[in-house]
Amino acid sequence: MKPDVRALWHSPTLRTAVVYGAAGAGFAGANLILARVLPTTEYAIFTLVIALSNLGYALASTGVDEIVNRRRLEAGPKLLARMLVGASAIGLAFGVIGAVGYGLAPSLIAMLVVSSIAGGAMQVAGAQFQSEQRFGLSMSLIQSPNIVLLLSALVVLFAGVHRAWVALLCSTAGFVLAALWGWVRLFAERHDKPNRESWFPWPEALSFAGLNAAGLLLVQLERLVLPYVLPLHDLATYGVLAAIAGSLFRVLQMGIGYSLIPRLRAAGDVPRRRKLIAQEAKLIAGVVTAGSLFIWFVTPLAERWFLAGKYHLSGSLVIAAIVSGVAKILNAFSKATVTALAEPREVAFLNMLGWASVGVGLVAAIVGAQLLGLAGVLYGVGLGWLMRAGTALYFTSRHLRLPVPIAVTVP
Repeated sequence: MKPDVRALWHSPTLRTAVVYGAAGAGFAGANLILARVLPTTEYAIFTLVIALSNLGYALASTGVDEIVNRRRLEAGPKLLARMLVGASAIGLAFGVIGAVGYGLAPSLIAMLVVSSIAGGAMQVAGAQFQSEQRFGLSMSLIQSPNIVLLLSALVVLFAGVHRAWVALLCSTAGFVLAALWGWVRLFAERHDKPNRESWFPWPEALSFAGLNAAGLLLVQLERLVLPYVLPLHDLATYGVLAAIAGSLFRVLQMGIGYSLIPRLRAAGDVPRRRKLIAQEAKLIAGVVTAGSLFIWFVTPLAERWFLAGKYHLSGSLVIAAIVSGVAKILNAFSKATVTALAEPREVAFLNMLGWASVGVGLVAAIVGAQLLGLAGVLYGVGLGWLMRAGTALYFTSRHLRLPVPIAVTVP
């Protein structure tokens, strides 16, 4: 029994989650600093634009990040050019959403567009390093925006300019620098690699983009819905709650997908896949249980000592955040099996079901806001996560079934 426990604690998922955790701590720290020093309205604007930016740059990769994880492509000018066509369209679309849907100032819209395009390029570069199993480079690149965000918060703190645009400008510069660094390095190395093909089928990429988009929209759905259903102060409160109580689950969610996908693809048969998932499930269940208890006791202390009572995070809000977080973890496991094992036609079908989950989460969040306020929004979006996880698990379960032995009749 002891060797198995030791093996669990040497899990790549745990090691990945530790790296993500360091970046997540940067994101949480940045939010707590800005929540304390920015006026409530400015912090709410910051929370909204960051949500749109995070969604925008993840969608701007247009599924190419998943393609480079499944195919061996040359990361050169042709691949980057094809990716930037889609990224530019997504970036401009998010600029329109920011202007029409939320009435953002022109300067904030410009930052949103640039962040989306540059972030999409950064995401694909990080996925290329991941496909080559250069996990250190990949994670450093993909998680760099969280570190930059912490630096942005420190700039706001020490410069004394308590405006959201200062932090957002620093964040935008971070996306641009990360994208440039990643692709310059890939360009310099491409001639030493055997891959010479840069073509990929757009329908396959867009199927993954749609599948990811539904999940990403659920990640940011609370922030996007709150300005329409509750006062702006609740959006700011949610930003603080997500930084303190939601960071652990977000870190684990990203860590599961990052490390489990390549190992599932490398597993040669069903028993190995099942054993791998069982091991990771035991580990994550233990971490979630311990982390949830930690969140329950630490949240009121952070509220009292660090935020000086500026925001109130009630017990009901913390419980809602924990329930929503567990639903995200369940989804991470099911999505990892989809990405690693599902056939293209299954991915396309799950893409449609994923958007149905977003619709369920949106309606449930609106209804929940009327019944339970901010906690109701969290439960509503959590319902969308559970539906998404359940449908993905159902359609990929056949890839985890043991073969049925064929009876042999002896004459």
